[in-house]
Formats: sequence, structure tokens, C-alpha cells
Amino acid sequence: MGKFTFHPVKSLQSDPKLRMLCLFGIEGFLLQYAVSLYTLANNLYATNLGATDTQIGLVQMVPNMVAGICMIPVGFLANRTKTSRTVPFVLALFLSAAYFAYGSVPLFGEHRMTAFFVFLGMTVGGIALYNAQWQTFFGDAVEPGLRNSVFTFRSRCLFFVGIVVPLLCGNVMTLMPDTEGKLIVLRIFFYIAGVCMLLQALVLRRIPCPPRKAEEKQEMGLKMFPEALNQMVHSKPFRGFFICIMLFYLSWHLDWSLWYIAETKYAGMNEAQLSFFQALCSICQMIFIGFFSKLCRRKSEHFTIIFVCAGLLLCPITVASMTLLPQSVRMPYFMILALIGNIPQGATNMCVVQLLLQATPKKNRALIISIYTLFVTLSNSLLPFFGVSVYTALGANDTAIFTVNVIESAARFGVLIMMILRYRMMKRRGDLFRPLCEE
Repeated sequence: MGKFTFHPVKSLQSDPKLRMLCLFGIEGFLLQYAVSLYTLANNLYATNLGATDTQIGLVQMVPNMVAGICMIPVGFLANRTKTSRTVPFVLALFLSAAYFAYGSVPLFGEHRMTAFFVFLGMTVGGIALYNAQWQTFFGDAVEPGLRNSVFTFRSRCLFFVGIVVPLLCGNVMTLMPDTEGKLIVLRIFFYIAGVCMLLQALVLRRIPCPPRKAEEKQEMGLKMFPEALNQMVHSKPFRGFFICIMLFYLSWHLDWSLWYIAETKYAGMNEAQLSFFQALCSICQMIFIGFFSKLCRRKSEHFTIIFVCAGLLLCPITVASMTLLPQSVRMPYFMILALIGNIPQGATNMCVVQLLLQATPKKNRALIISIYTLFVTLSNSLLPFFGVSVYTALGANDTAIFTVNVIESAARFGVLIMMILRYRMMKRRGDLFRPLCEE
């Protein structure tokens, strides 16, 4: 893996590598503002609009269903464009308008919950589409030897915003005496997200991206879809990656909505405490991202993702064991162990994106990544709602949250063992750093 040394005294124009580093850092900074509103603000928005537990479960399901429906058509379109930058640029402009509409949901009166889910689908679903196409864009714009350095720098920018935005949003909301005041705070934050998405589109235009070669840019047509599926099925490197990463995501997504319920209903956190915990997780992830970046360079992403799996395993263990404790000690116990479990999760995208690019063929890459992301999106759509449904069916009490998290722990333990065995197999074959498909 190549190394890149940061020279702040050089000008951006005279050093293309430094320019690439800074532009992707700014792009990630602007995107993360909206992403940092995911867990905290979207659930709080729904709660203050009057959502039930079942509707909280739909906060994950609805936008991911929207993304799933649009993923393949967008992938077809992306495969046809002159450069892989075009679709992310258009999606950034769309997201700008969508966030302004999302911030206006309380103005819809008695139809506010309907409007909430419509514009939630457009914003969160739009970001899922953006992230799918961004992976192709990143692979085309950044040479393989520079990817780890650019991704690490971008991740640091992401974590910085992930610290400030939740803290600011949660604490300002806590100062508000009533629901309407809290909604006003959230609306302002969503309007700012609209501005950030507009600025992001302008930044994307400045990131150099080579045009696709004739053999990489495919004519739009239905024949592309079975051809891409055939590549996914018959490419041994991609098939192995896909099976492992889907099991990874299925075990992860099951408790996404239950996590918020555990934080608020069982650990007893308010808005300020939720924001403090989220910011604390981002601070620790930012501190450790350099360690995981070096680990990727020295031991490979195949090894580093084992730490991610171990951290994910600790999270349901924390929730299940918390329910056995008195209410007075649940919050500090939860925050300490959950913080430890969240630290390795900062390396998730760093590992998964590079493993994906390593295993995906160049031909039909945009469409293949769209199909892959469709499966991930469907998992993120159905599994959180399924988790809440099981929890509700079991009685929506301490016993129910304990049972679901024990099941979740068993599933994640199986994934951890699978990733360890995969790493050992890749190491034995000498495939840890070698591109598995044509670059």
C-alpha cells in the first residue's frame, strides 16, 4: 500500500495529491453534517412529531426502501455517464432541495407524519444513493496507492463534524421548554444541511475524475443487468466478499432502531445525553482512526475489519447485560461499554469500501456496486423494523430487549469467527493486498 506525506506548505495547485486530499476532506466534511443528523436528529424529529415505537422502526425502513427502489435505475444511469462524478453531483443538488423540504415538515399540520416519511425517504434515501455512487467515483478519482491516505484524512473530517453537530443540536434542544421549540431547533439544523449539500455539489465539480474508457462505459439497456449479475455470481473474489459482507450487515442492522430505544427507554438518556454520547463516540473514533489506518496498511483491511466485528459484538452484550442492573447505574454502565464497542466502528467504511473496490471488476463497476448496495440497503430497511417487531411481540419490556440482544450477540459472534477465518485464508493465499479484480 502506498504512503502519502502531508506537506501543508505546498500549494494546492502545485501538488495534485494534496489538492485531492483537501477536496475529499471538504466533501466528507459537508456530507457528514447531514449524516451526523441520522441517528440523533431523525429519531428525535419523529419523536417530537408524535411517532409511536412502530413508526420509530419505520425511520430506518422507509428511506432504505426508497433507496432500494431507485438504486438499480441510478446504477444504469451512472454506467452510461461520461465520468463517475456526474451522478453524485446531481444527487448532491437534489439533496439540497430535499433537506429544505424536510425542515418544513411541521408546516404540514395533521399530515406532518406523512410528510415526514416522504421527505425522510428523499433525504436519507438520497444519501444512500449518493454513497453508492461515491464509491465508484472514489475508485476512479483516486489511484489505489493513495486511497488509504485520502480515506483516512476524509474520515478525520467526518469525525470532527460528528462531534460538534450532535453536541450542539442535542444541547440546544434540551434548552427548549416545549415540543414546538425543539422542532424549531431541528428545522434550523435541516435547513443548514440543505446549504451544505449545495456547497458539496460545488466541491464535487472541482475534484478531477478521468473519463471512462470505451470498454467501461456501457450502453444503457436491460442487457447490462444480467451481465452485471453474471459477473457478481461468477467472479470468485466478488462472490466471497459479497457473502461475508452481507452476513456482516445483516447481523449489524438488526438492532439499529432498537439501539435508540435502548438508549432512551432503558438507559434513560435525554437529548443532551444522547448528543454527548454520540459526540464522545466520534471523538474516540477520530483519535483511533490513525491506528486503524496504519493497521490497514500493515495488516490489510481484511485484518482490521475483525476489530470492527469485535466492537459490534460488544454492543448487544452491553444492552442485554444493562437490563440486569438497577436503573440508577444503567446509564454510566451503558455509556462506558458502548463507547468501547463504538470505537472500531469508525473504521467500517475504510475497510468495506476498499475491500469492495479490491473485489469488484472495472467493467460495469457502477452497476455492480449499485446492485451490491441495493442488497445492503434492503438489509438496512427490513432488519431494524424486524428487530423492533420481535421486541414488540415479546412484550416491549426488559425481558424482550434482553432476549433480542442475546440473539443479536450470537449472530455477531458467528460473523466475527467468519471474518477471522477469511483473513487467515486470504493471508495463506497471499491475497491481502493484491487487487483481486482488474484495476
